[in-house]
Amino acid sequence: MAGSAGLYFVIVNNDRARFVRPGPDNRLHTIKTVDRAVLRKRDNDLARVTTARGPPVPDHVRFVHLVAERIKEDLAVDLFDHLVLVAPPEVLHDLAAMIDGPASARVIGSVPGDLANTPDPELPPHLETWLSCD
Repeated sequence: MAGSAGLYFVIVNNDRARFVRPGPDNRLHTIKTVDRAVLRKRDNDLARVTTARGPPVPDHVRFVHLVAERIKEDLAVDLFDHLVLVAPPEVLHDLAAMIDGPASARVIGSVPGDLANTPDPELPPHLETWLSCD
């Protein structure tokens, strides 16, 4: 893996996000899992994101916005060098659109699929493209 901070997988669906890294044992490990309710409680101000005009933003879009903010925070503390986004196509599209600046420059790929509930030991076949790039 390139760089000192390494590879970071953000695995998201409409209700749950997992932040996963390869460990020193060459296995993937979820370092944090959050669901929509937990993030909304923690970041109450961000959960009130609304559009300038029109109806309020749906809950799942607010959740994806909170995940994008978390990615930016993780980058700010050098938690990763390379980022892979994993989400169902509609969530992936929204998340990619919300990641900007330095974080967007760290995105090295994406996987369109819902792996949010896939156990860590079952993730490697889905992420082998990046795991084999040592």
